[in-house]
Amino acid sequence: MESRRKPIFLHYRSSRTLILATVSFAVFIDVFLYGVIIPIAPYVVQYRIKVPDEHVQEDITYSIIAYAAGLLVGSPIFGYLTDIFQNRRWFMIAGLVALLLSTVLLCLTKVLWLFILGRLFAGISAAVTWSVGLALITDSFPSDQIGKMLGIVSTGMAAGAFLGPLLGGVIYAKAGYYSVFAVVFAFVTIDIFFRLILLEQRDLKKYEDTPNLVSEEGAIDIAEEVTESKTPGDSNTSELIRQQQPPIKESWGPSGLKLLKDIRMLNSLFITVILGWVMTGIEAIVPLRVEQIFKFDSLGAGLIFLPLAITSVFGVVTGWWIDKKGCRMPIVLGLVLGCPVMVILRLPTENTIDHKVLLFAIMALLGLVMACLLPAAMSEVSRCVVAIEERNPGCFGKGGAFGQAFGFFNVAYSVGNVIGPIEAGFVVDADGFETATWTLGLIFFIAAIPAALLVDGYLFAKNAPENSASGVNEETQMKRAPDVIELAETQ
Repeated sequence: MESRRKPIFLHYRSSRTLILATVSFAVFIDVFLYGVIIPIAPYVVQYRIKVPDEHVQEDITYSIIAYAAGLLVGSPIFGYLTDIFQNRRWFMIAGLVALLLSTVLLCLTKVLWLFILGRLFAGISAAVTWSVGLALITDSFPSDQIGKMLGIVSTGMAAGAFLGPLLGGVIYAKAGYYSVFAVVFAFVTIDIFFRLILLEQRDLKKYEDTPNLVSEEGAIDIAEEVTESKTPGDSNTSELIRQQQPPIKESWGPSGLKLLKDIRMLNSLFITVILGWVMTGIEAIVPLRVEQIFKFDSLGAGLIFLPLAITSVFGVVTGWWIDKKGCRMPIVLGLVLGCPVMVILRLPTENTIDHKVLLFAIMALLGLVMACLLPAAMSEVSRCVVAIEERNPGCFGKGGAFGQAFGFFNVAYSVGNVIGPIEAGFVVDADGFETATWTLGLIFFIAAIPAALLVDGYLFAKNAPENSASGVNEETQMKRAPDVIELAETQ
């Protein structure tokens, strides 16, 4: 057989550590780029593009709509394509191309339609990163580690969401417009490095048929990783499952549409809409509130989100909890606790040190709530796919449906991002900040009811095993890292 030349550092480039770092940083830079534009968009539209004052807000809105359009349309499309072609790496590189186009256009353009096009490419880049990147995490890690890994990814998201607007405003005020994009390009350069060297774990299999393609040390490491995720005596289980599984029936159209027929999946997407709704609602109304009470400038308004970003690192702890006990408890607890946290956000009302400390403490509590909710919501989406496949083996075809599932997740979160600022801003204008906070708290509480009933499977189902990490069968484990398992079994 003709030998093929393996990529250099194959074992290290397809390692789980590098995959996690690549996806986490890609999520960070996409969220960062979105946020860094927020404080400088009025300058771009008014002074660089020279739009008349009366049309500035309108054109900024058009740019936001363009971003949302790229995100909402691109997420399910790229999720479907990455499942069909069973390739995550090249789609991550495609997202990188969109990210570069967006960054260049936003930095250099002095034409309105090119600025809007730049925002469209930014939405497409985010669509690829979230749908394909999260699916890559699910493919690459054992089922009992996915919650923790998604918790780490959510920390990257929180860091980007905080640092983007903060650095955008501060650097623009101190050093000017192009200095903002100098920082962006520095981050993008790191992102380019990660995405270009990345290989999927399934890439190992392409070189199996040539001896000595993986070093002895690398083979031992892979075998140890797989052994940890399998029970003793199961060395032939994978092949038995393949033989016993009925033939896959291919169907016309995206197989992931079956996800939208599952009540548990619909509930997980509803929870995701709520998360996007509440978070962007808070981001829309809190800065103006603190400006009115504490006389904060734009820097101070940005710093109030620092406690939220810091406490969001506890998402890693939530991920560990999910892997051990499932998603129901962190989701329900987060939604229930989020209700009073939203309500007490009205308490800081005076320009004193005590009230400033109180505000920062409340924002820290909100960060803990989101640290419970975001990793659990992402994990529940992947577990829904697993549960459906266990009931109907092969129903999603050869490529599975993780990419499509996270595409739907992205769409749901984006829908929440659209609803949140509109609803919260309308309530503040109509009845004040206090009413807006308790309505957001009520939304959290309402979402807790179906969450308690449906997360991890229907609560009162008879003899229905909870879809925890321990309940994922060997077939599903094999799907997440099939090539690594087969390679280890040949050693």
